[in-house]
Amino acid sequence: KTRPSVETPRICSRHASIGGTTYYQTKRKKKMSNQSNDDDDASNAIYINLTVPPNVEPGVDSLTFEYNGNEMEILIPEDSVAGDVLRIQVGNSSSHRRDAATKSSSLMDELNGLEDDDVNDTKLVQNNVREGVATVTLGEGLKSTVTLQLLEELPKNGSSSTVFDREGDGTANCPWPSGIVLAQSLTSKMGIEYLTKMLKHSEGDESIDCMELGSGLGTCGIALAHALASIETPSITSYQIVLTDRGDETIALLRENIDRNCTFRSANKKLSVTPHPLTWGNELLTDCSAPKKFNCIIGSDLLYNSRESYEPLLNTIQQHLHPDGTVILSVRWRKPELEREFFRKAEKLGIIFVNWKEFEECESFKGRCPARLNWSEYGNPESECSNEYFLKTNVSVGNVTKSLAAITEDDMECMNDEEYASFEEKQIQIYVAGYSAKKKGRKRDFDRIN
Repeated sequence: KTRPSVETPRICSRHASIGGTTYYQTKRKKKMSNQSNDDDDASNAIYINLTVPPNVEPGVDSLTFEYNGNEMEILIPEDSVAGDVLRIQVGNSSSHRRDAATKSSSLMDELNGLEDDDVNDTKLVQNNVREGVATVTLGEGLKSTVTLQLLEELPKNGSSSTVFDREGDGTANCPWPSGIVLAQSLTSKMGIEYLTKMLKHSEGDESIDCMELGSGLGTCGIALAHALASIETPSITSYQIVLTDRGDETIALLRENIDRNCTFRSANKKLSVTPHPLTWGNELLTDCSAPKKFNCIIGSDLLYNSRESYEPLLNTIQQHLHPDGTVILSVRWRKPELEREFFRKAEKLGIIFVNWKEFEECESFKGRCPARLNWSEYGNPESECSNEYFLKTNVSVGNVTKSLAAITEDDMECMNDEEYASFEEKQIQIYVAGYSAKKKGRKRDFDRIN
């Protein structure tokens, strides 16, 4: 049997705006636009700044970008990490005024490794080049159209000398397609109905607590807050939604995005949305001695990194999931053989993931995310259903139709933004989970004892 081509790498960021939704797509090479010059340089030097994307191999992968009408390529330095900004001097303002061709030559010399006394070596600087904003239009289930305005980095504050802990791999600074899909599904009519049923199932609980893992910019957690705020639940006195991630800078950015996009909190006093630092494997620090239990835990694109993260992630879910709670996980499959291990480990803990049927049956998402495979089938060469999906599901490449199984990295390079958005979404599924009936009984007994 032919193994489907499913292990699509996430290498460099590609920005696209489709249907009012702005997000980052992935390709090995990315034309990087010319960034703002460094106005503070006393020598009037001209710089461009390129951010190192996640999941690149320093010393091997390169960034391509366009400058002065020419496409250039530069090797990522060996000591780089995701999120670093490569600050590249391309000349100075006086030489730019004298002769644009001379400026281009100095850049060419640097990129080709030639000696040039007027050009400095590539430097790594703090990622504070400019403020970027990603827009995400939420689902049609809300009472009015809501478009999130998500800061991708903290606003500059000239008087601030705060140095943030930049713990993380750089993936927190942009919304990813699987997160967009989850945010829009939670705020669709289908999502609102699903959440309403979940709340009815929690009758007797005066407070509903929800947590997002790996929040990044807060796309899904903020969307969940909008969804819950639109549901009338007189018996519930308070909602608490906690958005979690690692690193002081990420938490500060989350706080900014919550403040900008959850203005309804002033009118809805019973709904709280807060950011909180959390490293998987650790307990969320609260005033209580026991780990806080959440009625709903959500997350998107949490499995991309490596199998080493699966046990800490599952430990965090196990520590914080209410015995009757629900997990909603949006998955963009990349390495199915590796990622299936997460679901196998979850089942051993009594956490059973199944396809979110309501999502798969929703007309708004049937065409966008058509996969109807369970986690043990997707990308499994022994699964006839999976092989059929990859052979019969088509995407466009430069207006030429090809099957998912036939897509190569070169094809990805040739896709326009809409084609690439479709390609990404056809590899996204949403799963829901809860404790098995047997495990629920054990959890209740444990909670009563403790």
